[in-house]
Amino acid sequence: MFRKKPNIKPFSPVRGSDRRKLLASILTHFNIPTDTLSSVIKDAIVPTDVKSAKFIAHSTGETGVLYVGDEGSKPLWLKLSDETLIPTVFTLWKCPYLVPIVQTWSPVIEKLRNGADMMLPGLIPPFPSSLKTGSIVAIASNERPTVPLAVGVCNLDLGTITKVQGQHGKAILIVQCYGDELPFRGKVSVPVELDLDMPKLEENNSSMADSENSEIETNIAESVAHLDLAPDETARTESQTKPVTTDDETTERPIPAELHDKPIEPVVQGPTTVEIDEAFRQALLSTIHSSLVGTALQFPQPSSTFISAYLLKHLPSTYASAQLKQTSWKKAARFLKFMEKEGLVKVKEKGGDVTVMGIAGLDNIAVKEFRSFKTAGSKKANTDSKISSTSQTHESAGLLVMRDYYLIKDKGKAIAEAVGRRTSGYYSAAELRTILLEYIAKEKLVSERNAREIMLDPLLGSIVTTSPKPRSLTREDLLDAFRESCSSYYRIVREGEDEQDMKYLRGPPPKVQILISMKQGHKVTRITNLETYRIDIHDLANELRTECASSTTVNKSVEGASVSGQGKLEIQVQGPQSKAAVEVLERHGLKRIWIEVKDSTKKGK
Repeated sequence: MFRKKPNIKPFSPVRGSDRRKLLASILTHFNIPTDTLSSVIKDAIVPTDVKSAKFIAHSTGETGVLYVGDEGSKPLWLKLSDETLIPTVFTLWKCPYLVPIVQTWSPVIEKLRNGADMMLPGLIPPFPSSLKTGSIVAIASNERPTVPLAVGVCNLDLGTITKVQGQHGKAILIVQCYGDELPFRGKVSVPVELDLDMPKLEENNSSMADSENSEIETNIAESVAHLDLAPDETARTESQTKPVTTDDETTERPIPAELHDKPIEPVVQGPTTVEIDEAFRQALLSTIHSSLVGTALQFPQPSSTFISAYLLKHLPSTYASAQLKQTSWKKAARFLKFMEKEGLVKVKEKGGDVTVMGIAGLDNIAVKEFRSFKTAGSKKANTDSKISSTSQTHESAGLLVMRDYYLIKDKGKAIAEAVGRRTSGYYSAAELRTILLEYIAKEKLVSERNAREIMLDPLLGSIVTTSPKPRSLTREDLLDAFRESCSSYYRIVREGEDEQDMKYLRGPPPKVQILISMKQGHKVTRITNLETYRIDIHDLANELRTECASSTTVNKSVEGASVSGQGKLEIQVQGPQSKAAVEVLERHGLKRIWIEVKDSTKKGK
C-alpha cells in the first residue's frame, strides 16, 4: 500500500475517550480479554500519547486514519476506509500475540517492501487453521520466524491449504511492510526474537500474590500463637506518644518561618520535542500558504535565509521563542530534507550547503487544507502597536502581505460557469489557476503531442488578445492571458490579521515615495502614499523625529486623494533622511520593493 509516500494531514492528539473506544474496538476485534488486562499491555497496544491523522495512499488510492505513538515517531495502527483496524509491524513488535504469523523466505521480504503482494507459492506451510479470507495476518522471514516484517489481509483461506507447490494466486494483500514509504522518525532496530505468548493478566497475578500473602500471614499467626510475651508498659507508653518510623519513611521536617507566606510556584514544563516539530511543520505550511496567496517568494534561497527571514516569523504565536535546535532534526538541512520527503519543499545540496529551490503548490493536500493561525510575526505586530508613539523602539512589526485578487470579466465568465464556479466575487491567483485547469481537464484540451500545450477552443481563444491568434498556448501563457482578461485588485494585511472585512483596492498598489528635494535652500525628505499601507502617519512622524534627530511635520500632499478617497498626507523630515526612512518603514512591515527613493537634488550627468 505504501510503495510511494502517502499524503498525510497534520496530526492531532486523540482524546482520552476516543482512545478508550479505539482500544475497546481493537481488543474486541482481536479477541483479547478486556476485564483483567494490565495497564502495561493496554499502553503497548494503544499508548496514552497516541495521535491521529487522515492519509491517502498514492499507490492504491486508499484513504484512512493513521495512528502514531512513541511521541509521534512511529506509526502504530491503520484504520482503513472500511473501518478495518490493521496493526503496523511496530505495534506487532510490542504485541506479537495480536495476529497469527506465517513465514516466507528472506528474499521475498524485499519484494513485499517494494509494493508486491504475498503470492501463495512464496509462503512456507503449515498455516494456522484460523486464517480465512479477510483475516489479518503478519509475515516473518524464515530466519526470524517470530518477528513480523509485514502485515496484510488474507486473500485466500490459508487455514485449509497444506501445499503451496504448483499453486498460484495472491495469498495476502500487503498493507504495511517494514522499510516501505510509511514515514517514521527516529532509529529503529529489528528485534531478533519475540515472545509470542500472551502476557500474564493482572487478575491472575493479583490472585497469586493474594494467595502468597495469605499463606505468609497464616504462618506468622501460627508462630506468634506459641509465644508467651509479657506486656511492656514502657514500650506501650512510648509507642503511644512517639510515632514509629521506618527506614523507608521520610522524616518530616519543619518548614522555615520565612517560607510560610511564600506561595508555591508550580513547575512549568516546556513543550515536548514532538510539539516543537509540529510547530515548525505548521510554520512551513504557513510560509507556503502566505507565498501562494500573497507576494510570492523568490527562489533559490539559502536555507539560513529561508529559516530566519520567513519560517521563524510564521511559527505559531505560542511557540514564538522555539528554535530549530530544539526539534528532533536539530539542523536546517535535516529539517528541509525531511520536509522534501513530504513534498512541501524542493532543496538542493552542494558542498554541505542546502538551498531551497521551491515550495509546494495548492495541489499538495497539506497546503490545500491548511488553516491559518496567529503567528509569531502577528503577535509581534500586536505587541508593537501597544507601544507609545513617543517611546523609542527598534523592534520590527509583523510583515505586511500583499494579496492579489481578480474579478472575472465578461470574456472569462463563461469559463467559470462551465466548471460551476461563481462569476461574481474576487478570486486569488491560485483559485483563478484552478478554474482554468478544471476547464482544460473538463474539455480535454491538453495536446496529445505535447502535454505542456493547451489547445484553444472558442472560449479560451476569446481571452487571448494576440494577433493572429495561435492554435495552442502553454499553461502559463494561457494563465497570464486569463489574468489579464480580469480586473486586478489587492489587499495589504499584516500577517495573522483577519482580512474578511477589508476592502478590495483596484489596480496596482502605489509605492511609498521617498523624495529628497530643496525647500528654501535646505534639503527635506518627503514621504507619501503611506495610507495604502495602513500606517498611522502621525505616529510615524514622531518616530522619525526621534530616529533622525530632526524636525518632522505632517502636511497635505499636493498629489491629490488617497485610495480611501480622502486627502493624502505626507511627512516632511528636515535633511536628506532617505536611508533612515527606509529602515523605519521596513520595521513597520514594508518590503523594500514597495518603496521608491528619488533624489531631485542630484544633477544628472
